Amino acid sequence: MANVVIKELGPLYTLEEVKAHLHVDTSDDDATIQAYMDAAEKAVLQYCNVTLVPLGAESVFKVAALMIVSDLFENRSGGEGIPSAAQMLINPYRLLRV
Repeated sequence: MANVVIKELGPLYTLEEVKAHLHVDTSDDDATIQAYMDAAEKAVLQYCNVTLVPLGAESVFKVAALMIVSDLFENRSGGEGIPSAAQMLINPYRLLRV
C-alpha cells in the first residue's frame, strides 16, 4: 500500500469564484450554481476514478470543473457530458479501472 500525504482539504472553488467566472452579479441563481458546482466536482473525480484531487493538480481540476459548471449553467437543458476541453485537461490524471 502506498503512503498518501494529504496537504489540505477544502473546496475546489468558492461560490464567489464561480459566479465571477460566470459573470453573475446577483444571488438569484446561487442555489442552482452551488448544485452545479457540487455536480462538477463529483464529475471530475468520477471521470478520473479518484476520490481526491491529486496533489499539485488542483488548478487543472479547478479549471476543468469551472468548464463543467459553465456548460451546465449555459445549457440547462442538458449537455453531452463532460466538455471535451475539460476532459483534455484531466485525462492525464485518469486511472483506468481493471
